[in-house]
Amino acid sequence: MKQLFKRGVSLLMAALLMLALVGPVHAASSTFTDINDAATAQNVEVLRMMGVIDGMTATTFAPNGTLTRAQFCKMAIEALGKSDQVGIYKNYTIFPDVKSSYWAAGYVNMAVRGETKFITGFSDGTFKPNEVITYGQAVTVLMRLLGYTDADVGVVWPDGYITAAMEIGLTDGVSLSGSSTITRAQAAQLFVNLLNADKKEGGSFLSSIGTPVEDAILLDPNTTDDNGAAAILTSKATYAVAGRTPSSALTGRKGTVLLNESGKAVTFIPTNVGSSKDVTISAASEKEIEDTAGTKYSVNSDTLVYYNNEEGTYGEKQVFLRAGTPATIYTGASGKIEYVVIGTGTSEDAVVVDKNGSTAGFALLTDRTDYKIFKNGEEVGPSALRKYDVATYSSASNTVYVSDNRLTVYYRTAYPNTTAPTRITVTGMSEPLTVLPSASDTLSQYKLGQTITLLLTQDGRVAGVSTDNTARGNTVGYVSGGTVQLFNGLTFDDVPSSAAAEYDGQIVTVSSYGKSSVSLSRLSNRGVSGNLDVAARKVGSTELAGNARIYEKVGNSKMTEISLADLRDDTVSSNKIAYGRRNYAGKIDVLVLDDVTGDLYTYGRIKVRTTTDGETGEKTTETTLEYGAAEPINLGNRGARNGDWAGAVTAAGDGKRIAGYVPLTAIKNVPTTAWRSEEQVYFNNTLYAVADKVACYNKSADVWFDSLGAALAFSDSATLYVDSHNVVRGLEVTQ
Repeated sequence: MKQLFKRGVSLLMAALLMLALVGPVHAASSTFTDINDAATAQNVEVLRMMGVIDGMTATTFAPNGTLTRAQFCKMAIEALGKSDQVGIYKNYTIFPDVKSSYWAAGYVNMAVRGETKFITGFSDGTFKPNEVITYGQAVTVLMRLLGYTDADVGVVWPDGYITAAMEIGLTDGVSLSGSSTITRAQAAQLFVNLLNADKKEGGSFLSSIGTPVEDAILLDPNTTDDNGAAAILTSKATYAVAGRTPSSALTGRKGTVLLNESGKAVTFIPTNVGSSKDVTISAASEKEIEDTAGTKYSVNSDTLVYYNNEEGTYGEKQVFLRAGTPATIYTGASGKIEYVVIGTGTSEDAVVVDKNGSTAGFALLTDRTDYKIFKNGEEVGPSALRKYDVATYSSASNTVYVSDNRLTVYYRTAYPNTTAPTRITVTGMSEPLTVLPSASDTLSQYKLGQTITLLLTQDGRVAGVSTDNTARGNTVGYVSGGTVQLFNGLTFDDVPSSAAAEYDGQIVTVSSYGKSSVSLSRLSNRGVSGNLDVAARKVGSTELAGNARIYEKVGNSKMTEISLADLRDDTVSSNKIAYGRRNYAGKIDVLVLDDVTGDLYTYGRIKVRTTTDGETGEKTTETTLEYGAAEPINLGNRGARNGDWAGAVTAAGDGKRIAGYVPLTAIKNVPTTAWRSEEQVYFNNTLYAVADKVACYNKSADVWFDSLGAALAFSDSATLYVDSHNVVRGLEVTQ
């Protein structure tokens, strides 16, 4: 028997390190504060979710600490998913220094005599369980888990194993001599490499211990399934977790979900192809994203974007990439941006600011002091902090994100209990709110049925609770179709129908004070005065906040969030500004504009139909706006002629009343050669912009085209229909 392992550390030190695995303090789903690099944070979460590794305390991992032989045996057996068999091997003694009473006896004995034998004792008959494991020893163990033996690697140990391991990628990210000790962080890297490796006889290691679901994007690490069980949400499906839920260190990553026999998620392993980067958004234009470090990323309109766990395209979701927003950007092996996940990477706990200008407690989120602070989309100093603000932290970008969102509500239910709730429900919201550890203890002091003010993170999680009058709710939203869409991203979807109808399309404040009572109050004051200077980002003399949300409506239509880049005019007159809200610094963080882009209208061709009642002879005329297979919009009596083109937008709520109507101007006989691209037309000394969606109609065949390209290819000329901004909204060709 080869003597593979050498003595190299005192038993005292080994015993101290052993305690981390004998009686670990689980880190729940929080990121360890002493891990400052994203790769290690990811690796640790992959293994912690499996039960392979734990922290030294609830908040520390000790990434530079070492591991003993016994600890490494335990980790290997947990990685194999065979810890349920350990009890079979516990109650007998193979080695004199590993008696049955020893904490890791079952793990050591199973490692030596189990079905997968991957370690041996020393020539003197001992195992030396408390000796610190070396790089060569660790690599040998993991190679044996993959099915390799001494015969496969040559006679020189540990060089043969290390060389073979390098060839299959097992040692990626770690390069040491065989006799060097490995740190806990390096061990985590090796085990994650194991999960990504193939076995000697073929097939992946993952397939040998479970069922892999590849190419999944982890969108929410802490959700519930239909049965209320803890689960993870991915781009593939929602999976109940077999053990522990991961932290946000894995959110936004592309990788593989490992399922057990019951179909539950054992862990999530990020792919080692391509790269993911957590950033803070500085600006987002039509073809480019810039982060606060000045790095620019090229994107296309069809690049995948996930926002609020919903998949869309960059063209659809660009507006949500506001300044100061955390995001994960994934670049594939080709160097192309494959997807962006908005709002990722912040800590699983929060700190509530206890007084103005105070950063006390931030050390609970990070042990660093060189972090940046972002509030309302702008980098600020501690002086910008206010009592009851909420701070979360991203270790990947070393940024503290501060929110001043507060919501006054009626406390209805708590799960799993009121003593240590992780989720609560409030009047007016059917979906539960996630409660962070920072709020759990405080919530336990309140009874169901009380009116309380929730202190929210920027992504809507409950970080604190107060009944102080100075911490009353500051939420504002708009009513649409029976719901109130709050400007902070949350939704009141259980609103009395009478109130919803009364305030449809209006901007309101909202709160709940009883089991079934939701109070709405219309905001009649515009809040700001002056024209909007788009380039200067000012309304009158008041600046827009870095993360200002811009909305557009037409009369009492449904509101749609837009960006300043959607505005075609350099100045928006004050009579087009419906509402502006100022934040703590006096800057505008919500701005609602009325009918400024023309993009909210549905554009199409008018049809006038006259029918005669067969019995009375009475004639009835119906005027509708029609576009493709969409439901025609009844225009009522607007004096429009059959064949004219126009745009219409319906009111919020029932979708039948007309909130806005605009006729289009016909530009006839425009040759195909006038089209500079599908974005511009130059004709008769006039440059016309082309809308993202253009209604294209074949008059001769009475059919609609599926695309602008198909319409342009059909005829050498066309009639264009343009709005008051000289934007092409419709196109008509004849045979």
